[in-house]
Amino acid sequence: MVRLFRRNRLLSVAVLVCASLGLLAVLSACGSPVTGVKSYTSEKFGYSFAYPAAWELRESDSADVSAGGTAVDAVGVFNPKGAVADKTYIDLAQVTVYKMTQAIDASMMPQVRTEVERVLASLESQAPDMQTVEPLSETTVGATSGFKVTYTFSQNGTPTTSTLYFLFSGDTEYQLTLQAATESWSANQPVFAALLASFRPSPGQ
Repeated sequence: MVRLFRRNRLLSVAVLVCASLGLLAVLSACGSPVTGVKSYTSEKFGYSFAYPAAWELRESDSADVSAGGTAVDAVGVFNPKGAVADKTYIDLAQVTVYKMTQAIDASMMPQVRTEVERVLASLESQAPDMQTVEPLSETTVGATSGFKVTYTFSQNGTPTTSTLYFLFSGDTEYQLTLQAATESWSANQPVFAALLASFRPSPGQ
């Protein structure tokens, strides 16, 4: 039995990750100022991504990430000029890391999916206003396989859309949360695509 020791609920922290080899072009297309690009690599776990130099990076920002499980690492970057509701930044992306009791291989993915569905059911029961936009489906980010699901909900009275990625590499789960105010969700898609293109799990996994 695969045990994924984590539950997720939607974030209220301010993080928005953006990067890839085509990052500068993406930012220009989105109308964002180009002020350079930085790279982040976790000292503890080695996963990495890039982000705009003008944005702020927060490590171990996991206070609002888990409910019923403990994240071993979390990091995000946010755009101070992003959408805000009641002093909370809404446009965001965050990488949260969980360690499992065993390594996951392709043969175990059906069982993992069942566990993810159980976690999502718990999440949905805690947020009655959540609506499914895209149901849980298989996905691959780079060479890392997993699942994704997209919801809409209200964040401090502001309609919000969020895609959750559950990615598995060895005995590590990476949860990527990509979120924006619903009115700017489409405009943020090039940014989110850039994050997914730049994300690399820990070396050797």
